[in-house]
Amino acid sequence: MANTIIRIAVLPLGVWVLYFVLKRKEGRWERYRKFAWLGFGANYIFLLSILVASSIGHFVYPSNHVATFVSDVKEASILSIHPTGNAKVSLNVKALNSELQTLKQSQIFDESWYEDTFYQEKARYERFPYLLMDVKPKWGSGVRSTIYVEEDGKGLLIQTPTEYLYFRSTQSFVKGSDAR
Repeated sequence: MANTIIRIAVLPLGVWVLYFVLKRKEGRWERYRKFAWLGFGANYIFLLSILVASSIGHFVYPSNHVATFVSDVKEASILSIHPTGNAKVSLNVKALNSELQTLKQSQIFDESWYEDTFYQEKARYERFPYLLMDVKPKWGSGVRSTIYVEEDGKGLLIQTPTEYLYFRSTQSFVKGSDAR
């Protein structure tokens, strides 16, 4: 549920093991029985807290908002990671900071991207040749992501361990890039 692994303890195996180990000595099982059952019951307390936290976390840190992944860009920089990228580009931090509120999520894999990638006669190029570095996610989100910048400087491809998200801007936040 919401990319959270949930395990439910159905059989109290730990309680059974303690019972068989402690029943041999007089009075030990009676002394430790309440703690064994408390440990088994604590599994359901943790289960309830995980369910509540994951449902609240989804509303506090929505995955369809770029601010969850890119919140603090004060120390951000850009790195060319593909030969087709311009090595002399730089990040316009002020433009990126202002565009963070207006970035819209859109589809990355459309027909034009497919045709550009596979059926182009000219030299191959990389759609996301830059890596956005030293960006911090929203505080408390615990999100780990890799952020790629589109060649024209108007798109961000955010890779999380479970999904890819694409956000598009109206204005470029990269200085020195040649728009296609």
